[in-house]
Amino acid sequence: LRFALSSCGSWRIVDDDFDHDQFYAYMVDYFKHPPMPTAKTSVDALLVWWNRRVFGPRSVSTYSPQVAAHYSVANTSAKRH
Repeated sequence: LRFALSSCGSWRIVDDDFDHDQFYAYMVDYFKHPPMPTAKTSVDALLVWWNRRVFGPRSVSTYSPQVAAHYSVANTSAKRH
């Protein structure tokens, strides 16, 4: 999108002061490790929305893994060790 809106004549990884490779790395990092719990909620909702748009609603599960440490079985097991 940035390239399309810029006045550059050709696409490059580093365009003036903008590094597309670094930007990609920042975006992936943000989606993998959101900075706050509210951001994680937004990221999860965005990814479900995106996957439904791309793959169709029948192919997308809204399942999200739970943190095992929150369950009583995990807590009991941890106390024993």
